Parts: sequence; C-alpha cells; structure tokens
Amino acid sequence: MSDKLATEQIKIHDSLMSYYKTRFSVDHQSISQYFWPNQSDINVTKTENIASWTQNVYDTTGIQAAQTLSAGMYNWWTPPNQPWAEYEPPAGLMDDEGEPDDDAIQFLGKCSDKAMKELGRSNFYPVKGMGDMGLSVFATDCIICDEGEGQELFNFIHCKISTYSIEEDYKGVVDTLRREIKMTYRQIKQKFKKKDDNISPKLEDMCRGPEGSKKEFCVLHCIFPREDSERLPQGKTGKDKPIASVYILKELQETIRISGYDENPILCRRFSKWGTGTVWGYGPAYLAMPDARQANYIKQYIDARAEIEAYPRVLVPDTLDGDVDLRAGGVTTWNSTDANGKPQEWAVGNASVEASWESLKYTQQQIRDAFFVDAFKLLNSAPLLDKEMTAYEISQRQAEQLQGVTPAFTRSIPEFINPLMTRIFGIMYRAGKLGAIPDSMKVAVGNAQALAMPEVAVTSRFNDALRALKNRGTEETMKFAAPLAELKPDLWDIFDMDDVVREYARNAGMPPDTLRKEKGPNSVQDIRGERSKAMKQERQIAQAEQVSKAGANLGKSPEWLQKQVQHQVA
Repeated sequence: MSDKLATEQIKIHDSLMSYYKTRFSVDHQSISQYFWPNQSDINVTKTENIASWTQNVYDTTGIQAAQTLSAGMYNWWTPPNQPWAEYEPPAGLMDDEGEPDDDAIQFLGKCSDKAMKELGRSNFYPVKGMGDMGLSVFATDCIICDEGEGQELFNFIHCKISTYSIEEDYKGVVDTLRREIKMTYRQIKQKFKKKDDNISPKLEDMCRGPEGSKKEFCVLHCIFPREDSERLPQGKTGKDKPIASVYILKELQETIRISGYDENPILCRRFSKWGTGTVWGYGPAYLAMPDARQANYIKQYIDARAEIEAYPRVLVPDTLDGDVDLRAGGVTTWNSTDANGKPQEWAVGNASVEASWESLKYTQQQIRDAFFVDAFKLLNSAPLLDKEMTAYEISQRQAEQLQGVTPAFTRSIPEFINPLMTRIFGIMYRAGKLGAIPDSMKVAVGNAQALAMPEVAVTSRFNDALRALKNRGTEETMKFAAPLAELKPDLWDIFDMDDVVREYARNAGMPPDTLRKEKGPNSVQDIRGERSKAMKQERQIAQAEQVSKAGANLGKSPEWLQKQVQHQVA
C-alpha cells in the first residue's frame, strides 16, 4: 500500500514540476538575478563565492524596490507591534435580540490576544519576512504552519520557490502542496524516529563507506486533502486526519511517515494571478523586468564610460622608452625630438553621459513605481520634498498610494490571514490554551458538542490607512454643505450626524471601545434620555416660576380682570 501511495504522489509531483520548469523556472531565475540575487540558484548551480551570485548586478534599484515592498507588506499587513487580526463570533451565534453573545465576544477577545502573543513567541515573524520578500519578487510564496515542539506552540516553515508544486481547490485556494527536502541519512534518522515511521534498511546500505554520511537524499513531503487519495484510510484520528501529511523517500519510492493535520497548514499567497489558468502568481517583478535589464545595461555603460575617462586608452609609440604612468602626478619620459613619440589618448570620444543618467533615472523610477515604493516611502517622494504638508494630508496621500497594493492585500486575506488564524486557533484549542469555553461557543455535532470555529476580522495598519481615505469624502461634503446650510438650515437634516461622526471616528483609527454603544446601559440613548429628562425638569421649574410671578401680578389687578383670567384658565 505504501509503495503505491509513494508512486502515486511522486508521479503527480513530477508532472507538476515538469510544467513549472518548462514555463516558470526560467523566468524565476531571471527575476531572482535582478531582484533577489541570493536566491538565484533556481535552475543553475551557484558556489559560495559572492561574485557568482551578484555578477549580473550593476544597478541595485530592483533589489531595493523589492525590499521596500516586502518591508511594507510586513509592517502594514502584519506589524509585530500591534494586533492585525482578531476573532469574532460566527454569524450563527446571536442572542435573542440578534446581537453577538457577550460571553462569546469576551472569550474570543482573549483568544485574539493569546494568538498574537503566541505568534510573537514563535518564529512566525522572521519566516513571514522571508515570505514577504518571496511574494514581492516571485509573486508566489508558500509557508507551512506546523505545530511546535516544547514551549512554542507553532513552527513555521518557509518553502523556497522551485522546490515545491501546488494545486488549488475549486475556490482557487491552494490546498495541496508537495515539497522536496534535501536530507542526509543522519538527518532522516533524527527526524523520523516515531514508532510508526518506516526507514528502509536499503537506505542504510546506500550510505555505507567514507562518503556515505555526506550523501543527500530527496524526501518528498506531500500535504493534501485526504479524500484525494484512495490509498489512505478514511478515519478521523491519528494518521487519518482530514489533511494528509505523507513523507516519501524519492530514491526508493517508499513512504517514511503517514500522518495528518486537523486544519490545512498551507499558507500559499499569490500577489496576482496569470490569466492562463495557472496556479502560479504574477507580480511587480514581471512588470519591472524589462526596466531592470535596461537599468543594468545603462549603469554598466556609465561605469565603463567613467572608467575610460579615469583611465583613458593610450597610443604608445614603439620608440617610447619606459612605461606610461597614468597615476596622478605620474611622470612619463619620452623623446621630445620625435614628434610622434609622445603617448596620447585614443578613442576616448567626447560623448556626454548626462543623457544616459537621465535615462537611468527614468528607468529606475519605473522600477520603483512597479513595486509601489512611493506608497511606503512617501516622505522621500518628490511631491513632499517640494511642499509642506500636514500630517493629515500626508496620511491621505499615503492612503491613495496604498490603494495600488489593495488587490494583493485582499487576496492575502483568504489565502493567508484566514487560514493562518484558523490553524493557530485549532492548535491553541488542542493545547488547552484557550481556557474555559462558554456554552454559546459550542455547537452540536451528532450526539456531542464541539467548539464553533470563529470568524476572522482584519485589523492591520493597512486597513486603518484605507479607512482614513473615506474621511476625505466626509470632510469635502461638509465643507460643501456648510455655506449652503446658512441659506437653508434644514439641509443638515439630510445627514444622520450620529452615524457620520461614528464612522469618521472608526475610519480615523479610534479604538471601538472608546465609542459608546447606541443602546443599553450607559449608552448614547441612555445619556440623552437623562439629559432630556433634566432639561424637561428645568423647563417645568422655569414655567412654575413664571406662573407664580404672573399670579402675584394678577392679584393686584381689578376683580373683574381676575375673574376673566380664571375663566380662561378653567
């Protein structure tokens, strides 16, 4: 059975990798050379010598632009110093008034805090930083969220491009991953030492001899929905969990371990997608590739021109005695009686490099634009260097710039943030880290009860910046309406001012806890009711005083006038 499973998975993987290598690996190799040189060993072998990794780089604009976009996604999408996602009660968990249950809200609030804390303790942020760079350059990146060992609950594994194949489900989300891992025999024995693991004696025989310990083998790790293979049992515990995890030794085509996951651990992001139906991504590096080549060519030309000007070509007559000294202050002796015996510059030319510099600057800006550099380095952009702007104006301009990255961010929600938060919620639950679970968070599953899976809300800086952009519309509308309302005061009746101010505060980034609820104890409705009641009492007191004064004055009037007033009052 194991051999059939191994053969099946190897065949599928090799077919997918063949497709990748014929259509994408060449592009990824070229892209890496200009934007991520230390990853430029995709389809070529590189030595440890630095020159072999950076020999094609003359202009570093592409590298810097990719790093800026990567840092921007890191700091704006998942900033380590603030929460960027939280759990919310599922839509089905409502109280009698149709509002989320308070116990569930408090429970999930604590779960959100614990999730952010545990992510900070794990290796998530270093791996995420590596993944952001991969997404910036290759437009496709894959991370595995595994369960940790020891005190750390999570262990994140970054998969290098060209070492894995992927498949999508019917929704277009990657749910299948097969990755190649290079391991020595010693490493294989260290990792696969569980009772059910199967290390073939053939492997030990292959490693005999003085060089045997250095020999590397290819271990294929396959992650896929269990129903995708009829070779596997359909149980619900242990190695038969809903997501299969299979390790295969490719050289022997034998399985080493069969286990599984309770949630899919694959976090595969694409910056955008090709229109050809492929699973691989399309991103800024593809757009900037022609400019990166041109920038490198122009920079190489300018450097060569500068070198010629510093060390010009020289014609030396055959009668010259001694060498030509090109050093500053150098002395060259020549026969002054021979008119042609003097060394002279040759083929230096007088072409100016200014046009080349202007062309290079334009090309470099094209590369920066492709990677949205100005959105993340707004204070260094030309419009702000020549103009004084308020902090609010800067935030509004930055929000506009960030809109270019919005499609990639929205794609990361179903492909990265939602599955990540779901996965770590399950791991924390099974580790007993969530504490007492309220009854409102339990749902019936057959004759038993299970924990309801919460929904995920994104709360990152990126969301705050985009929401702040909506406030511009509010401000412009109010500025437009103010002079008109002086002529027609009832114009303000068009707006629900409570909603306008509440929405403005949310978009400006005010914490939700600082805004009073519309109904309930100590709510806006409650406070306004008390204020209205107090104002009514004040009016009644004022009216009583007026009536008292009027009565006192009436007592001084003629009797016939008092009777007439009493009759009117009656």
